[in-house]
Amino acid sequence: MTDPMYDSGGDPATHGEPATRQEADPAAAVSARMPPGAAEFAPWTTPSLQARLIARGLRRLVKPRRVTRNDVALIRALMAAITRSRPLPGVTVERVKFPVHGEWLRPRQPRRGRAMLYLHGGGYMAGNPRTHRAITARLAHRLAVAVFALDYRLAPEHPYPAALEDAVAAWRWLLDGGWRADRIWLAGDSAGGGLALALMLACKQQGLPLPAAAALFSPWTDLTCSGAAVTENAQSCAWFTAQHLDFAARLYAGSHTPGDPLISPLHGDLSGLPPLLLHVSDSELLRDDSLRLEAKARTAGTPVRLRIWHGLPHAWPNFAGLMPEGDACLEDAASALLALSAG
Repeated sequence: MTDPMYDSGGDPATHGEPATRQEADPAAAVSARMPPGAAEFAPWTTPSLQARLIARGLRRLVKPRRVTRNDVALIRALMAAITRSRPLPGVTVERVKFPVHGEWLRPRQPRRGRAMLYLHGGGYMAGNPRTHRAITARLAHRLAVAVFALDYRLAPEHPYPAALEDAVAAWRWLLDGGWRADRIWLAGDSAGGGLALALMLACKQQGLPLPAAAALFSPWTDLTCSGAAVTENAQSCAWFTAQHLDFAARLYAGSHTPGDPLISPLHGDLSGLPPLLLHVSDSELLRDDSLRLEAKARTAGTPVRLRIWHGLPHAWPNFAGLMPEGDACLEDAASALLALSAG
């Protein structure tokens, strides 16, 4: 059966408009770095009104602040306020406190034998399963599977390797509970997307079976912050500045080298991984974390599909229910996962 999820789509050069008057077209910058057929541009050439309003709010509320350790509590409170949402009707939430921390989100009629492990974003210092229910509840509903959202430990109280240790423990817990690895999907956004990739590298090292596939939304895969977009998209990114990224990277890495492959999985061995479904905005600072991941995974022989969205805030699926592109992205990812399982 031919898998349409890996067909190339469209001519990137025909999509997108400049995000600001001060810098080049982000879509054109992406196109210049991608070999033919390596990525698809999402069919949203102009950000919605909702997306533009949310981006404007983020620019005013979050981006101007220079962050220090004294701001961690404020960052956590801001993230909780910005991303707070209620589960969808028909999706129930069950808290888990032992042996791992997190919550199950279950649809009314889940598929038997299938599940998803979700790792939330927040720069490894903020966020929790509650802040990401806009994503997890919708994935549970659309995929008709139980989604376990892990509440992993955060920096600075718990720097690396705490989050990765918790992710591996959650993976082992699912396997010990009778779930088959090839029937579990893995997903995450931002830092959680990077953590999901690091989890798969750790599983390879430890001889653990890998998930069926992974969906990563704006994944932070390089904590050395060496991507060209960190400077190229300094104006167009609505959420962050380079200082924000550097601060979060140092907070999480602690005494370890940020380039360690289990901290920056972009620099790891990507061979032998399950299919990767990547979503990124052409205007965000972490754009090249996905572009380079796609290129390295493809070279390593790992099936990968990269979909690039125009002019949206970092990790925009967190605004599903408020921003139509958030719902569309999750729908796209769910359809791709279902197509892979059908194949």
